[in-house]
Amino acid sequence: MNITDAAKETLEKFLSEKEASSIRLFTESGCCGPQIAISLEQPKEKDTIATINGIKVAFDPEVTGTDEITLDHDQNGLVLLGAGGCC
Repeated sequence: MNITDAAKETLEKFLSEKEASSIRLFTESGCCGPQIAISLEQPKEKDTIATINGIKVAFDPEVTGTDEITLDHDQNGLVLLGAGGCC
């Protein structure tokens, strides 16, 4: 997973405002099956923890295939690129 500098700036602001220390990637049901989602929450016991571009990221054990994912920020806010989806 990559986090762009633009996304890092936005995440640092969110984390500070919410007094959180990390983001967490997990799976949730989507129209085409499981999809990756992001939340501002503390890591769970079985999560894998990594620091990416200075941001602490917790990965739920069910989240796979993150090597090609980039978290970016554009005019609409944070966007997860390369995470698939069909809707």
